[in-house]
Amino acid sequence: MKKIISRYVPIFVVVISALVVSSCEKEVDVDLRSVEPRLVIEGVVPEDSLATVRLTKTKDFDDNTPYQPIADATVTVTDEDTGYSETLLFDAVSGYYVAPTLRGVVGRTYRLKVESEGESYEATSKMPPLVMLDSVTMYKVPAMDYAMPQVHFTDPFGEENHYYRFRVYVNGERPDKSDDACSAEHTDGTPFHMPIFIRSNKDDVDPLKKGDRVTVEMQCIDKGAHKYFETLYNIDENLTNPTTNIVGGALGYFSAYSSMKKEIIADWKD
Repeated sequence: MKKIISRYVPIFVVVISALVVSSCEKEVDVDLRSVEPRLVIEGVVPEDSLATVRLTKTKDFDDNTPYQPIADATVTVTDEDTGYSETLLFDAVSGYYVAPTLRGVVGRTYRLKVESEGESYEATSKMPPLVMLDSVTMYKVPAMDYAMPQVHFTDPFGEENHYYRFRVYVNGERPDKSDDACSAEHTDGTPFHMPIFIRSNKDDVDPLKKGDRVTVEMQCIDKGAHKYFETLYNIDENLTNPTTNIVGGALGYFSAYSSMKKEIIADWKD
């Protein structure tokens, strides 16, 4: 199954060498070098919802302090089909830049521009039409103590390629490592029956229990956003940063998407 992380931190490898000469131990100094922080952009234009953007910076590997939002950038989102553009306003409570009135419309292409510390970053994303999420069931793997949600939907036949992202909520909260993505690029018109894997946390506590309220959001995204999420969810295997659709050297993504949610009460046969 695909593995997920929720932070955008470059991976550092430290090689420690110990030299032993003439039976004497030599003290080794380890240089944990810092890297230049990079801007991380998380921008979305949901269908019929306000465009929002969050800006942070990467941290050193051993820096456990919370990510601090960047509040002094200039952020604009433009509807490329109409030419209408808005400058997003920073909300200190949420830490997000929020559009005053600009909301996502299916079929429209949106352009994001971020200006921060003398640098400029841009990305575009087109909102695909909504594909219906038919149902959500529970899928029990014999080797596991708990079941996982399974989504059921059919990719539209004969239409442009569709790409999907799934987000899981348990009792209204988002558990770690509970997202997934898939593509119908080579499976046009195919029915999907896809489990969304949720890993146990570090204390080995089952993330799902019988009676939990499980909500799955299916987002219909474009190819650039899908590439980002696909590489993000496989980052443990790739050992590289996710493939961004943002031009200018920043990390992160920009996604205009349509979506729908379905809810189920977790239950399964032991």
